Formats: sequence, structure tokens, C-alpha cells
Amino acid sequence: MATLSSHLLNSVNGTHASGVSVVINQINPSGDKKIFFETKTDESGRILKDFELTSEDCACDYEMVCKTADYFLEKNIVTEIIIKFKMEDPKKKYHLPIIMSPNSYTIWWSK
Repeated sequence: MATLSSHLLNSVNGTHASGVSVVINQINPSGDKKIFFETKTDESGRILKDFELTSEDCACDYEMVCKTADYFLEKNIVTEIIIKFKMEDPKKKYHLPIIMSPNSYTIWWSK
């Protein structure tokens, strides 16, 4: 089973970014896109989901869309953060932590 997780942190005030809408899209090799998973970050700014990935799923690309416009409503500069990635191993943990502010973000892979 593959695990996808993320942790969104607000770099402006050092808090966890709770309540941010997150959509994981699956993009097949022909470029067709569909929603694979949809949620909101919990009180600690995290998402966590286990998936049974087929070989077809592992051949796809994915994008995580964090809808930050409502979260940073007072500045409304960054409206979405879009991260493209692959999940090629059906037994791996994929962790995408993000430190964000109204006008920038930083992300890295965590194993």
C-alpha cells in the first residue's frame, strides 16, 4: 500500500495551515486528468491517505493542488500551489511538506 502525506506550514506566523483544500489529480499517459483524492488539511496542517496503486496508477503522473486563496485571504496573492510528482512504487511512502506564505512556498521530498 502506498501512503501520501503532506504537512503545510505557515511561514508568516509559524502555525500549521489547517483547513486548506487539497486535490490530488491523476494524469494518465495520454494527458487526461481526473480527481484521484480530495480533502482538507486537518488541525495540524496535515493530510494522510493510503492507496492501493495498480500498475496503471504507477504509470501516471500526479499533481497536488493546494488551494491557498481562502487561507491567505487578507493578501490573496498565492491562489494555488501545484506540485507535480510520480508514485511509481505501490509500497512507498510519499511525503510532500510545504512551507508557505502569501507570496512564496518551499517544498521538498521527505523519505
